[in-house]
Amino acid sequence: MKTLHAFCFTVALLISISIKASYKVYIVHGLGGIGLELSKIKNTIEKSGFESEIYWYPSLVRDIDSVGKLLITKIRKENYDTISFVTHSLGGLVVRTLYEHIKTDSNFPFIHRIVMVAPPNQGSPVADFFVQWSLARFIVGPNLKNLTTNKSTGASRYPIPAAEVGVISGGRGKENGYNYFLNGDNDGVLLPEMTKMGIEKDVVFVKAAHVELVFNSEVNKMVVNFLKTGKFTSLVF
Repeated sequence: MKTLHAFCFTVALLISISIKASYKVYIVHGLGGIGLELSKIKNTIEKSGFESEIYWYPSLVRDIDSVGKLLITKIRKENYDTISFVTHSLGGLVVRTLYEHIKTDSNFPFIHRIVMVAPPNQGSPVADFFVQWSLARFIVGPNLKNLTTNKSTGASRYPIPAAEVGVISGGRGKENGYNYFLNGDNDGVLLPEMTKMGIEKDVVFVKAAHVELVFNSEVNKMVVNFLKTGKFTSLVF
């Protein structure tokens, strides 16, 4: 009987390891990010039992369309069965570019859930302003135009994800936001309504600025909640 119990335990353990190894969360930073700013989110995700990795890319040099292709290559090589993404700002657009190339690839891992923190899904009026200036285009690089609200060349042109998507937006929770040059509440870069695509399974607003969101403890908890359940507030910590 002890032998049978030991055998059953071993099989269960192997199955558990196999299931755990087949799933990974990729964390994608925003414009000008280096990944370290997402370490707190990564630690929270891994404490919850998920394998995760921060995907770094040269956001001031390489266009996100080519970044997306490189990420696809990496994911294919790692050969997980199921993946999810957590993104900050421009990282959300990087993930959206994937759908341009994987829609006919039946062997690509199943994308389960995507948590987008402050994603410029409809573009940013801040980018609209700075894209006019050659110096700004030189400093920010090729992705400045990708962040505009232009329907043809800006953020909204990227494919809409087929996965379960949750969006976390930020602001002051007042009539005026962090950037007084933007009309209405905002996180300094985006108005909350410009973070949405219209297909979100859950959305939540947090009183925090654009970069501050990734350091917010409540945001970190909500990220894990969504990865686990598809809702931001369904678990109690």
